[in-house]
Amino acid sequence: MTDQKTRSGEQDDQIGKVFFAVGRDVRQCLVCGELFTRTAAAKHAKVDCYPSVELSVVYPSTGGKDVT
Repeated sequence: MTDQKTRSGEQDDQIGKVFFAVGRDVRQCLVCGELFTRTAAAKHAKVDCYPSVELSVVYPSTGGKDVT
């Protein structure tokens, strides 16, 4: 059964995570950088994750690309 929005071609926005295909069955979460199988990536898409912090930002004396 379709609702009025679907029949008119109008759909709600869908919010989700973006993954990069590293290999045939390997995906990398572009939020946290972790690697997952296709099945695990589908499960990971429904949980909260956070970007990793580079040490050069927190500890500038260690060097790194973010240090000016």
